[in-house]
Amino acid sequence: MAGVLSFAIIMNTSRDNLSEVLHGWRVAPPADPNFRHAVWHSIDEQTRVTWPIYLRAHPAAWTMAAVLAVSAAGYTGGALARAHVQADREAIVVTYLVDLDPRVQAVLKP
Repeated sequence: MAGVLSFAIIMNTSRDNLSEVLHGWRVAPPADPNFRHAVWHSIDEQTRVTWPIYLRAHPAAWTMAAVLAVSAAGYTGGALARAHVQADREAIVVTYLVDLDPRVQAVLKP
């Protein structure tokens, strides 16, 4: 906190060039003896994350992905079904007209 206050005092009272003031400003945070252990502990906890824990941690994203996947599958399935129904309808109409039209029947008979 003293470093920040002294910097504020320097900035408010001095008319020096900003680059000179910043060049002279040094921050010396205290060393944390437990830093290395905390980093490895965090890494170790990340490796223990299982699939259900990950899903519970990100429910909105996975819900949106599931909704998009189901919507895409539904739309694709519906489009394929409509195409199949249209092809079947055309085949039935052609078969029906061939059975009714004697000219077509005469051409088809050997």
